[in-house]
Amino acid sequence: MNKEEGVVQEVRGEKALILTDRHTMCGQCVAKGYCHMLGGGKEMLSQARNPIGAQPGDMVVVGIPEGSLTRASLVIYMVPAIGLVGGATLGYYIAKLYGHDQNVSTLIGSLAGLGLAMTAVRLLSNTLSKKPSYQPEIIEIVNPQRAVAQTEIPLSGH
Repeated sequence: MNKEEGVVQEVRGEKALILTDRHTMCGQCVAKGYCHMLGGGKEMLSQARNPIGAQPGDMVVVGIPEGSLTRASLVIYMVPAIGLVGGATLGYYIAKLYGHDQNVSTLIGSLAGLGLAMTAVRLLSNTLSKKPSYQPEIIEIVNPQRAVAQTEIPLSGH
């Protein structure tokens, strides 16, 4: 199980918003380089299931099963790659069959395949995100209410 510590910022029913350090949370991920290229700060706000009743300010351990993370990564990275290559291949053979320009047909086929694949990823992502095994979960409260003092920002200069 992949685990990370964070601070509960807010509780919304059965879920909690957790503030974690992006660099340590993403340290094991094979896609960490891509996320960092897209920008973002040092901290990350994530939503997690809260079956143990953590409260705002609690330092908690959040976990997600490794198998779920691997399967989700396959969906996110492999489905678009398959769509791109499959669409390009289909476009090439259609052009060859009907005597059209193979380069243009391959380009159109690859773009169409990628578009269909991205739509499939979006649908699969929505479906998988509703399954509990694909959602981060608070598995332990490390320091109840102790993290509040570390994260609060004074409202005045006094």
